[in-house]
Amino acid sequence: MTTPQHTAPTPAASQTLRFDPLAALPNATAAALARRAPAGEHVGFDEPSGLWLIAGDTVVGQACCDPATFGEVPVPAVLGDDSHGWRDALARSPIRAPAVPLDVRARAMLRIVWPAATVQAGFVWGHRVRVHADQVAATLADMSGGATSWPAGGGAPVDQLVRAVVSSIFGVCATTINRVRSLRDQLADACIAPVTEAVLPLAVLREIVGRLVRDRAAAPTGVLHPNQADTVVDDLLACRGAGADLVPLDDITALCSALFAAAWDATAELLPRLIDALRVTITHDPAAVAGLATDAGQRADLIAAAMPPAPPVAGWLRVTTQPVLLHHVRIPANVPCLLVVRAAPNADRQPPQLAALRWLAPANPDGAGMTLARLAGDRLLAAAAQRLTGPPDPLATAARVVR
Repeated sequence: MTTPQHTAPTPAASQTLRFDPLAALPNATAAALARRAPAGEHVGFDEPSGLWLIAGDTVVGQACCDPATFGEVPVPAVLGDDSHGWRDALARSPIRAPAVPLDVRARAMLRIVWPAATVQAGFVWGHRVRVHADQVAATLADMSGGATSWPAGGGAPVDQLVRAVVSSIFGVCATTINRVRSLRDQLADACIAPVTEAVLPLAVLREIVGRLVRDRAAAPTGVLHPNQADTVVDDLLACRGAGADLVPLDDITALCSALFAAAWDATAELLPRLIDALRVTITHDPAAVAGLATDAGQRADLIAAAMPPAPPVAGWLRVTTQPVLLHHVRIPANVPCLLVVRAAPNADRQPPQLAALRWLAPANPDGAGMTLARLAGDRLLAAAAQRLTGPPDPLATAARVVR
């Protein structure tokens, strides 16, 4: 099968909910900073964006070692509707962008609760993801006009799949995303800095997840709603309770929020591209569609072709709490900074502080987010291809197995 390369463009970052601060910045700013990031070690002021750009493994690693100086970006009080109690929560403790704990315990917990590869993820979450993928595949297949009538990126059905898959795996109510979107829309016309606006979705997510973590930690042992069993939130809480040296609930919140954001961003980025690639395949190579229903290798090829373009870059927004000398450059106090590195680890030795952050970067092709995104994409391709071509011939399938 020759994979078509002319997939349709995906929606701009500004039109889609993203938790990654780099993607949430204005498009021109994000693109310019991403181009400069892989150029090596760099510390300097970026005039167009008004950000101090700190790029490169060494200097970003040093900044990660100094969280007291490179602090979290504060988010102002939320305006508008207060039906979810945002204003009260902010008054007690202003929401900030979560800083992922990088100690040995945190990294060990991440390895325990999250599969290392898509195949392993299939054993853990395969049935759960397949149920949601089948529903969306049925919706797309039933659209009048066939694949040519599908909206760009699959539209609402694919967005529904992203929300359902990520929410079910984490045990977080699907309406969480609606809350984050609602709050973002409330502030769309507010006069807040682009940096604050970019941090806001992840900050609100952490507040929601924090409430969920505290509620479940306070619940009697073994008392879980059926939808909460065997989820990332509860796995993290189980890890916390496995020894006398308990991990703080704030660390659980930060870890779960970061995993949720990575999974959401990667899945929301890949699936629309994948649906557009499938539509092109149906148009230009319809005979290949039947193979997608049964051949995991063909599905993997199409997923690889639909992956976001290189170079993937990961970025974290911070603000200096005091003047600092970094890489022979003096950075003033109280200025926003963007820490940027290549999302995929280099072959050379990298600072250990970046290992967990890179793994949690949505743009990392081998990271936590893409593990789930590939699984969801594989299940969606298989379900959609089967709906479009009919059930496979059992004799042909048996012959392939014998060979």
